[in-house]
Parts: sequence; structure tokens; C-alpha cells
Amino acid sequence: MKTLLINNFSPYLHNIIEILNDLDNDFACYDCNHLFSMGNDDYLDLLKGYDNVILSGRQRNSVLINKVNSCIVKGCLIYDKPLLGICYGGQILALTLGCTLKKMEKIRDIVKIDILKASALLPDYESVQMFESHNFCVSKLSEKFTLLGSSKACDNEFFCLNGKPLFGTQFHPEKSGKHGKYMMENFLKI
Repeated sequence: MKTLLINNFSPYLHNIIEILNDLDNDFACYDCNHLFSMGNDDYLDLLKGYDNVILSGRQRNSVLINKVNSCIVKGCLIYDKPLLGICYGGQILALTLGCTLKKMEKIRDIVKIDILKASALLPDYESVQMFESHNFCVSKLSEKFTLLGSSKACDNEFFCLNGKPLFGTQFHPEKSGKHGKYMMENFLKI
């Protein structure tokens, strides 16, 4: 398997890379500024060379980052590529496909996520402990999505697109120890 990792300048990018290396997963990391310089058609060509995509979190709001990531989400739909959107990556997945976001009080903590529906990523748990660091959340999922996990911090913690292997999280599995690594390992098997 070969993964396309989109660097949205998350402070936890090195943690994603560490897990991908620990799992002996072949990957390439592109930063969104480089992708922006390529143009929309080139994003689609780039996607053809990968089996799946991970969208990292981010630290600051940017129209450029949003545009690039929305194009990647749409490309994953076109080419039926599995996608894991982490924190901001999950938010842009949701926003691109008709959901809404809201500003919330900043959270930076380990949070208990109640698993509402088993999925390929977390098939064996009723709840997991995951690290969160964000001040926006998905406020409303569209009917195109299935809610997989919820917490006291955020109703829509973990979700997927109906009938497609596109997953979004509000949390950071790459910073969440064994549960997070297990989740990422399962994503890479899709």
C-alpha cells in the first residue's frame, strides 16, 4: 500500500510519519502549498499513484489549505480512494460534502470517545481514549454521513461517508497511543 499524506502544517505531522514508518507503510508527504502550485487536474493525476490518502490537521485557517484539501476530497470520491481526515482533515471532508462547522471553546486533552457504530477502523471497541486539540467541530453531519463516535466535547467525533471509505475524526489518532495506532493500521488495510 502507498499512502499520500497531505501536510497541512499540523504540529503532529511527525507523529503520523512515525506511525506510517512503524507500520512499514510506503508513503509520500506533500505540503498543501506545493499542491496548490500544481493545479486541480494535477491533484487528480497525483491521486492515481496512491492507494489511500491521509489529511493532517492544521494550526491556522487558510483559504489555500481549504481549497487544496477540498479538491483532494473530491478526487478521492472520483477515484474511490480511502481517505482519513484527521481533525481539520475530518472537518474539511465534512464541510466539502455538505456538513457544517461551529467554533467551540478550545480543547486540548485526552477525551473518551463512545463508539456508536463499529467500523473497519475501530471494530472492537465500545469506547476509546483519544487526544484532541481544536477549537472548531463538525456541528451537523449531512445525511450522506454515518456517525461512528461521539464525546462530551464534540457530538460528531468520528464519522464516515455512507458507502465509501472516507473517514473523518475530530481527534488525533497519531497522538493517542495504542487505540490511535490501531485505528490508523486498520485504515491502511482498507
